[in-house]
Amino acid sequence: MTLSVAELVTQRSMLTIVIAACTSARAVFDKADDVIDPQFREELDRMIERSTSELEKLNAAIGQAAGG
Repeated sequence: MTLSVAELVTQRSMLTIVIAACTSARAVFDKADDVIDPQFREELDRMIERSTSELEKLNAAIGQAAGG
């Protein structure tokens, strides 16, 4: 199934929100010197990495779909 540019942009927007939320949560925990579960911190880091990777793929797909 091929997604339209609008659908790809919507997905990109959602991923951007996920990345921002995870990054903000990590920054708040770091700044507060809050001791969080190390596994939770690793999960946040993995979510950021995975979402960033997917964001790069979506950007490429949007470029292709838009004829660039």
